[in-house]
Amino acid sequence: MPETADQPVAVRATAFIRPSRWRHRPVRLVTYDAYWADGRLDFDVDLSTMMYRGFPADFAAIDESVHAHCPEVGTGRWVDDFGRVVEGPSEINPNPPGNRGGERRKYGVSRYESNPKANRAWRLGRGVAGLGLGLGVFLTTGPISDGIAGFVGVIFCAGGLASLAGFIPGKHRWW
Repeated sequence: MPETADQPVAVRATAFIRPSRWRHRPVRLVTYDAYWADGRLDFDVDLSTMMYRGFPADFAAIDESVHAHCPEVGTGRWVDDFGRVVEGPSEINPNPPGNRGGERRKYGVSRYESNPKANRAWRLGRGVAGLGLGLGVFLTTGPISDGIAGFVGVIFCAGGLASLAGFIPGKHRWW
């Protein structure tokens, strides 16, 4: 692997649990450390700034490998820019994260998978909001011929109904 001055030799993740800012529930936060060719260590660095070289597929491999080798709480193993585990110093951050931030990451869950429950909730919210806004505008302005506001109300109603129509099971759809 070529060692350049602008790219670290390896990176690792350190995970810790702290209460969330508003709801005070425990959340898992992750910070990253960089190991340079000259032997120095940088703590609390940005992973994408350190290891992203313009190819998303390459960075995805590094990102997955770094998080796969990080325990739920604690310091993970060093990973090079090919996603391989390498040897590095065993020093830990002399200034533990404390109240400072980190990147929120769930343990053992890929960050690139969508959550179908959350998608349904957002779709329901958009549908109800669109339908409510459209009906409100349409009912306060009157029919379409009264101007642009009535037309906008009809468009919002149609968008809200289309979003809500996705909840109808396939066997009950007529279209």
